[in-house]
Amino acid sequence: MSESAEFYEGLENMSVKGGSDIGVVAAAALRAYAFEISQNNPQYYELIEQYGERLKALKPTMASVHNIVDQIIGLIQETDITTPEGRKALITFVDRYKAATEEALQEIAQLFANIVVNGDVILTHSFTKSALYALENAAQSGKRFSVICTESRPLCEGAYLATRLASLGIQATVITDAAMAHYLPRCTKVIVGADALYTDGTIVNKMGTLPVAILARTFNKPVYALAITSKLYMPSRRGLRLELESRPETEVMDRPRDGPAGANLKVENIFFEEVPEEYVTYLVTEKGLLKPSQLLEAARD
Repeated sequence: MSESAEFYEGLENMSVKGGSDIGVVAAAALRAYAFEISQNNPQYYELIEQYGERLKALKPTMASVHNIVDQIIGLIQETDITTPEGRKALITFVDRYKAATEEALQEIAQLFANIVVNGDVILTHSFTKSALYALENAAQSGKRFSVICTESRPLCEGAYLATRLASLGIQATVITDAAMAHYLPRCTKVIVGADALYTDGTIVNKMGTLPVAILARTFNKPVYALAITSKLYMPSRRGLRLELESRPETEVMDRPRDGPAGANLKVENIFFEEVPEEYVTYLVTEKGLLKPSQLLEAARD
């Protein structure tokens, strides 16, 4: 299997978790593909662009993938990557993107770790690397708190986060998604990630984030969305929205294929949803702690 195929498979089977890492792996996949195909192919640049579109189609809701693919395609169009200098430029660009992403995650983690106080009970939904880093930093600074993680079906990324936190010595409890209203009154904060940010302050995240945010507002609990500003999807300024990815129905259940049940039963597995800005108290970004309405201006700086 080629290097680009290995990266692609990791994106396809969800072994790569978190929008930031997905963007980094997509960048590595596109770079690898550009170096794997023959430079003598008359359709060389066209093939690279087609592969970039395949990556976008594979992760249609991930703004990080759309943004970095467009940036790499732009670099390739401006640079002759068939030359040693051009190849070096592409290698350097992707390496710097990876380093900048990690640096931004660490900055976000430190910012939110400073917000955590002793005695906090923090509810999370799904998995975000920035939340993992933030809670780890808070624990390492000596703060004592606990975390309640929704299981985040169907792939249970929340249970995965809870396991990671527990292995770091942080008290973590996994609950069913349906139990969030039962547990929210005892929580002090809610943190979620964001796989895309829109210029109107809307965030896009794992299905289930909207009910968490609505319930948090009902119980007067602040919602912090942790996200790198590179996830800002600028076409949203023109009213465009990313496609909300649907995943295989088998992740939800094995649907009967025969008889009346097979004919009448439908299974849907829409994986992401939008959360309007009024349900998000703060965006925690590498640019600082922002109100959703401040995002566009901050991203320009």
